[in-house]
Amino acid sequence: MFPSLAFLTPLLSHGISHDLWSSLPSLLATAGGGEGETYAKAFAVALTLTTVLVFVFAQLFGEIAVRIGLPEVLGELVAGFLIGVSGIQILMLGNEGGPVADWAVNLVQLFSGSDVTTIQEIFAGPVKILVNDYAATGVGVLLFKIGLEADLKELIKVGPQAASVAIAGVVLPMVAGFWGLTAVFHLPIIPALFAAAALTATSIGITSRIMQDMGVLKTREGQIILGAAVLDDILGIAILAVAIGVAEHGSVEASSVLGIVFNAALFVASAIALNKIFGPRYINFLAGLKNRYSVLVGAIVFLALMGVIARIIGLEDILGCFAAGIILSDTKATKALEKACDPLVALFTTVFFVTIGAKTDLTVLNLANPESQMGLVIALFLTVVAIVGKVAAGYCLVSKEKVNRLAIGSGMVPRGEVGLVFAGLGAATGALTGAINVAIVLMVIVTTFVAPPMLRWVFARQA
Repeated sequence: MFPSLAFLTPLLSHGISHDLWSSLPSLLATAGGGEGETYAKAFAVALTLTTVLVFVFAQLFGEIAVRIGLPEVLGELVAGFLIGVSGIQILMLGNEGGPVADWAVNLVQLFSGSDVTTIQEIFAGPVKILVNDYAATGVGVLLFKIGLEADLKELIKVGPQAASVAIAGVVLPMVAGFWGLTAVFHLPIIPALFAAAALTATSIGITSRIMQDMGVLKTREGQIILGAAVLDDILGIAILAVAIGVAEHGSVEASSVLGIVFNAALFVASAIALNKIFGPRYINFLAGLKNRYSVLVGAIVFLALMGVIARIIGLEDILGCFAAGIILSDTKATKALEKACDPLVALFTTVFFVTIGAKTDLTVLNLANPESQMGLVIALFLTVVAIVGKVAAGYCLVSKEKVNRLAIGSGMVPRGEVGLVFAGLGAATGALTGAINVAIVLMVIVTTFVAPPMLRWVFARQA
């Protein structure tokens, strides 16, 4: 049941699944007779080996993290480092590719009898695509569950406060970062723009997971952080569009950026409106069906559909997943849906956080490389701006009520997968040099690791 659901959701809502369809002809070409059976065995062994290592390492280091007082997500990121490009190289997911470790290939060959070239192609093709799809499903289901758990009345109530934090959290680090990169480090405008744009990101997936683990998601501060992170995602999409447009064409039309912002605002507003108009009726319809799993299956289908709609209108599909949770929140089935989603979150969100670590190449820390040295200096600058800018945004909160502004700013610090998306797209356009790409990746790593202890310390002071 779980693999089929996991495959359905990204197939409908994530463009990466298109790669799997495009790889089918070559796969089917080898599917005849004994050769096809050997290929199938190799694929099954490779996928099983990868899956087992992902969950074993995630559970092991997640347990270690919890035992020393840190959120599980940090252990899962470390697990990704150890089995990814920087470790034993079993999970090779980056766009630059790279062969899987020889020991893994030999192990698959031992159990399947396939040749080395075919096994490497399997790891680089179907296995990589499926793991990325499982990871995409994980963040989608996580944000759907966060949407279900969100107190909509409270989110609306904190809307102006969240907007003030989000706007400051975008403007402050971007302006400071762009000025420093151009005026101090004398970088060209386009790479400086991409690096500064990466500073605007906030990882709603990591932030919400950390607050969930700490039990502070439903506090007023938690709701403001969540609302600001959602708005950051909307603003970040527009900024990313500007950066890509400038990098690829030298300019970008203001109308396209305004269109993205308008579509995002309309999308979120529509989700809030549909919470009262559509959500209860849809749940009542599903509950009236005879199949005991109809509510869960219907909710997953709706989640996938909202991801598709978000992508069609030019938004991030994870925003559609969150909106789906908002629409179905505060109904008679909400608690049951939250409980039913727990196994999906436990399985696929774990894959998501492991893949973030797996894609990060820690060899950029090589001090003997001059390019890495420059990257480390720029990374230090970007990291300071990234942390200070978001923390300062918490103090820009417009509110007459007493709230923990330091906690709000700290909750906006982690860049996580969102920052890696900026780095990846920047590298794909050719706009980023090796040093700048190194700097952005290191900034993402540091802010992701710094945020959990910061949040724990800040909320502990409040208690």
